[in-house]
Amino acid sequence: MLIKKRDREFLSALKRVYNAVCKSPLSLDYKTIRELCSQQIKAAFTKTHFQIKGSEYLPYEKNVIFIYNHLSNDPNFSVDNDFQITLDSHFISCFILDKYYKDSGVRVVRHSLPDELQHKAYYERLKYIRVYAHEFIPEGLDEEVIKTVNQQFYIEAIKHLGENSGLVFSPEGNSHSTINSPGIFRYGIFKLACRIDPQPWIIPLVMANFDKLPSEVTFKCEIKPPFKMSDLGITDENDAAFPKVVENLNNDYRKWVNILHTEEKNFESEIIQLEKRVDDTKEKDHIVVFYGSSTIRLWKNLAKDFPGINTLNLGFGGAFISSLSQNFKRLFTFNSPKAIVIYLGGNDLSLGWSAQQIVIKIKSFISKVHQKYPRSIIINLSLKPSFERSQQMDKIIEINSLMKSFAESNTFLKQIDFFDSLMLNGEVDPKYFLRDGLHLNEKGYEVIRNILQAQILT
Repeated sequence: MLIKKRDREFLSALKRVYNAVCKSPLSLDYKTIRELCSQQIKAAFTKTHFQIKGSEYLPYEKNVIFIYNHLSNDPNFSVDNDFQITLDSHFISCFILDKYYKDSGVRVVRHSLPDELQHKAYYERLKYIRVYAHEFIPEGLDEEVIKTVNQQFYIEAIKHLGENSGLVFSPEGNSHSTINSPGIFRYGIFKLACRIDPQPWIIPLVMANFDKLPSEVTFKCEIKPPFKMSDLGITDENDAAFPKVVENLNNDYRKWVNILHTEEKNFESEIIQLEKRVDDTKEKDHIVVFYGSSTIRLWKNLAKDFPGINTLNLGFGGAFISSLSQNFKRLFTFNSPKAIVIYLGGNDLSLGWSAQQIVIKIKSFISKVHQKYPRSIIINLSLKPSFERSQQMDKIIEINSLMKSFAESNTFLKQIDFFDSLMLNGEVDPKYFLRDGLHLNEKGYEVIRNILQAQILT
């Protein structure tokens, strides 16, 4: 029985999703139905806490295959006649495909059993691709029918990919709890990828906690780097190595799910890796340390961008000012770095702090750094503009302005402002950003490098 208010509200929102699909006028086409479904899913997830990691890995191409480990719903979240709206797949369609590609994509779902009338009605209106899953085949169904239907899956899937629509597919054919996820991967989707020339990108989506009550957990989704079957040495589905490659991916998934499920909020696993990076660093007293959130972490070409300068990247994704402060002592074991370049405060915008409150926290952290390293130059990078945070642009501008004033009155601090350099005619310039509209691409980092280089050299 649902007890907590958040869970009751979430169930009510799911019922509205069901009604938007199954009880809308029959005159509406499937594209409109998908849009209505997406709207209601967005509303439903406002009743939850959720987290998406790895959006920087999303490719620009739309004709990609998204695979995910399929999680069972909590039994409390049933709508009409025990029908359950799959939370993880709807989340993927809405918060990844629809958000970043302006298209909810096409999901592959199993055929309904004869008594699953709500399941059948729901997915027929959404007009998704149907297949027969091994665990859900009606008794007495002719094997040739199954074969024909599943062969049709390949035809329809290739068609949709050719029309620049993302394909969403769970390789398991069944759902599991987070702790038992994933099940055994079937070969179908990987064979499909081999049949297309050129091979499409496959994007692994790792899901956790969607089988729990929203009052108890944070729903988690992590996007892993895309790959092609050819990257794994497979160009043909008949390759003798094919089964082993899929098995290895299946095993990787099991590790990924476990890490995502059990990871600590204080970024412990990342911090341990960064500690090793510090320990392996030579000439620690003549180093330029880059410290901050994902804007630092994703700067892959630091050594190339600053030749002749001993740089060290200590960025970790999703870090708040408090996270950077808490881990400062563990990571900064140097005697006196030449310079410390920091980027912080962007993620704190999501916490509802005012610009003044965020600046107070930034100042406090910088003072902490200066106290430990009074001889080191501290370089604070301005917050960047982004499409993802377009609603908070005024706040970003105010933070940058306040930090500029602070730097002008403190000789140990340099403020590097590159906000305007990433803009064009008053708007965020897309040529500097990745698909997610938040993280910088190589051109974006080139802008920062050109501004920052002179400061480091001096």
